[in-house]
Amino acid sequence: MNTPVLFSKNEGRVKAVTLLLWGYVTIFFPRALTMFGAPAALNFVHFAFVPVISGVILLTAPLRNRVQARIVRDLGFAVGLLLASMVASALLNQAGLINVFVYFIILAEPYILLMAMVMVPLVGKNLERFRRWIIIFSIINFAMALSQWIFIPIGIYPKPEGGTLQDNITGVFGGGGGSAANYISCTITIYVGMYVFNHYKSYPIWLRSSLFLAGIFQAQISDSKQVFLALLGGGVLLVVTKVNYIQKMLMYAIVMGVIMGAFYWAIFNLDYEFLGHYRNWLDREGLYGPDGAATLTKTAAFRIIPTYYTSVLNWLIGIGPGHGVSRLGGWVLRDYASLLMPLGATIHPASQEVFQVVTSGWIAQESTVYFPLFTWAGIWGDLGFVGLFSYLYLACVAWRWFCVDDMCKFFMLSTAVFGFILTQMEEPAQVVTIAVLLGLRWHEEQAKRQAQMNSRYNLVTSIEDPFRTLPL
Repeated sequence: MNTPVLFSKNEGRVKAVTLLLWGYVTIFFPRALTMFGAPAALNFVHFAFVPVISGVILLTAPLRNRVQARIVRDLGFAVGLLLASMVASALLNQAGLINVFVYFIILAEPYILLMAMVMVPLVGKNLERFRRWIIIFSIINFAMALSQWIFIPIGIYPKPEGGTLQDNITGVFGGGGGSAANYISCTITIYVGMYVFNHYKSYPIWLRSSLFLAGIFQAQISDSKQVFLALLGGGVLLVVTKVNYIQKMLMYAIVMGVIMGAFYWAIFNLDYEFLGHYRNWLDREGLYGPDGAATLTKTAAFRIIPTYYTSVLNWLIGIGPGHGVSRLGGWVLRDYASLLMPLGATIHPASQEVFQVVTSGWIAQESTVYFPLFTWAGIWGDLGFVGLFSYLYLACVAWRWFCVDDMCKFFMLSTAVFGFILTQMEEPAQVVTIAVLLGLRWHEEQAKRQAQMNSRYNLVTSIEDPFRTLPL
């Protein structure tokens, strides 16, 4: 009988864990630093650092089993397919090389980091250390959001220009002034809080649920209504995935139905100020029909982008990376033009025309839920149906290998719902946090299986040689 391999800890592997943590830090904290005066270029450090450290880990870490090799191979192929679709789109539409690089990292970075994470033997103290730091980072994010809520009104905490108080409750993600940083910050707190609740089952329920409840509180004080909408949508989609498991599907459906029913009743029957925001949008007539302001504004990109097609190939591979309403075209090239334009970045009139829909109408300025710039429209517009398929295929590979429980599935499904609201699905900190949580759950399941194998091996050995376990 073959003896199960027990992973030994050595200095090189410890360094790999440290590299992963530093890669996460370069994604998680730069906006907090730039908010206090650091150069804006710091926001782009992870675009080079994460691929480099991931490449180092992939080239130097030893393959331990066939599953590990298959995951890296499948993810690598899917990432390559996405890159090929981007290059084809850029060549057809004469998009800049920097457009390809930045957009590729925006979409592929979490999956590249997942490949590296699979190769690092996160077991024992290494796994606990990595998990502990991810939780600490999330607590720091919430603590900063709480301090902003308390100290901005009294003038102690520096307030960025523009936006309301709620817009500036952004945790470590800076921004403010109408950016999506408040949504991103509370979403990460909620996701990590769910992970903590799911993992630390031996702790008192008040303690293990504290970070999750803190995230709900943060979403409320930052007026991040769309976060609740995405979480609700993710829950509904999770119910749909249980169609082959009737008992579990019914259980989830009942829970979701009770939550939705109670929330809807509360909106129209309880006189609380925070519920008034939801009542305001649900009680208006003429917003959601075929010719309603909400419908026409939200779908503007699908009407405008095809008017710039020059051939039938544009339907297949889009109008070029960063040329549509993706995060790159809609925000990054606008906010960091002074950094990217000298590097050869290209822009497109389609982005500006769609953005004019936002500035010329009233509804998008009232709520980002109705923005015509959102991830799924962005991928389709920039990369066409081929690029959209490539990205969906990449997500399906991650689903197959890393969605080891319903919590992981919920993370991916609710993130997909975010992709219909704004470009939050392309926010590096949020999607990389999800990738890290998926990677942690995968490693935890691997450790559990390894422990079960060791237990069975020891049991068989004691049966075959009962005197082996006796002391000499």
